[in-house]
Amino acid sequence: MIVAAMRRQCPVCGIPWVTSFMLRWRQNGTITMFLNEDFRAVVVRQSQVTNLVRRINEKLGTSIEHIVFEAQRNAAKMTFDNTFDGIPGVRLALRSNHIKRTVVEYFNLIAVACGQCTSETLFYEPGKRGGARIRNPFYIPMMAAYVVGAFESLEGFPFDSEWVETGPDTYELTVDASSAKPEVADRMQLEVAHVLPGGNKLEKCPRCRAPMALAHWDYDMEKGTITDIRTGARVFVLDGFGFSAVFRELIAELGEEVQEVLVDVQREWTVEHLGQLGFAVSDEALSGEDLEKAYRDYLANVPLDGMGNPVSFEMVGGNIEVTIENPYNVYILAGTLKGLYEALEKTECEVKWNEARPGAMHFTVGPRR
Repeated sequence: MIVAAMRRQCPVCGIPWVTSFMLRWRQNGTITMFLNEDFRAVVVRQSQVTNLVRRINEKLGTSIEHIVFEAQRNAAKMTFDNTFDGIPGVRLALRSNHIKRTVVEYFNLIAVACGQCTSETLFYEPGKRGGARIRNPFYIPMMAAYVVGAFESLEGFPFDSEWVETGPDTYELTVDASSAKPEVADRMQLEVAHVLPGGNKLEKCPRCRAPMALAHWDYDMEKGTITDIRTGARVFVLDGFGFSAVFRELIAELGEEVQEVLVDVQREWTVEHLGQLGFAVSDEALSGEDLEKAYRDYLANVPLDGMGNPVSFEMVGGNIEVTIENPYNVYILAGTLKGLYEALEKTECEVKWNEARPGAMHFTVGPRR
């Protein structure tokens, strides 16, 4: 009954009740779990994920799917550990198989509410195995990893998984209890950094308290998708730790050239995104007040995505100088700013960054020299 009620959408803004209950858009540029302000989530576009994985695979000549899977598995487990351990009595209640079955349905609800997929439980044997039919996953390897991590948090031990495609964008996923995780999983440890406070006030829905700026999200609860009606792009909400773990592992193994790939993939995506939003429809560079307004308007989206809080912006001698507190990931933000400059100024550029102070990164973007 409670799970069904949480699927309902706010009559004012359209955000599902479970989303506004589970997540908080903070004044410091982060989206966090309601129980822990240090535990972050981010808004991601489907094309960002698929383009990133494809480009890195092409660059390396090999698949990084196993690294992505293990990072997302650990991130999902930590997400649900944070929820279960943060509410007194939940772990004790989870000794009941009846409660476990209710939690499995809660997993399905979370996937829909975050725009990740729609999921239907096919079978569940507590402590042993489970199966689900998944439709419209944002990216099936990461979605499968998310399910595995959720079950590992619920049951308290490792699981294996396999999936088969049974129809257009439809999969049957099975998870089985396992004795151990792969060795690479031990390297995919996640880092939770304390975040700074902030004063970036967002207009909130009077009923559910979600940001009113998310009115451009179109939820399809039957398909498990969220569409940005401004661009037609699919968006979803994901924990804020998996990608950082993947990036850290790739850089440790392959060196600084991977950093350039990460920044460049995000640069490409940002240029395309700006065009979709109508910021860069002309072949001519913007100038003067129009240019500054375009920069500031686009940067206003950064907190809505949970990517950080831009606290300063200056245009100096052909460069832009941006300081972002609580940056989600330096490579994603560097690529975003590089793409923003390229799209508005119509010229190739370079980006540099340094830590301005603990919890804040300063970026400089200017013409390529």
